[in-house]
Amino acid sequence: MPYLDIIKSIKENFKIPVFAYQVSGEYSLIKNGINNKIISEESIEESLVSFKRAGATAIVTYFALEIAKKLKN
Repeated sequence: MPYLDIIKSIKENFKIPVFAYQVSGEYSLIKNGINNKIISEESIEESLVSFKRAGATAIVTYFALEIAKKLKN
């Protein structure tokens, strides 16, 4: 998450696809927060949407299967 400004800057200055990778530590942090009822499951979507808002063309995430199932329904 702390590099959203970098994604935005690259997207604005270069006309190339920009991929974001949600690292395992961030995945663990979100999953732990959900499991301990500190944050809601909606945090998964919000974290991914923030990459898209910053300008990412694609997002690589450990939540891929989980979010794909949710989007399919």
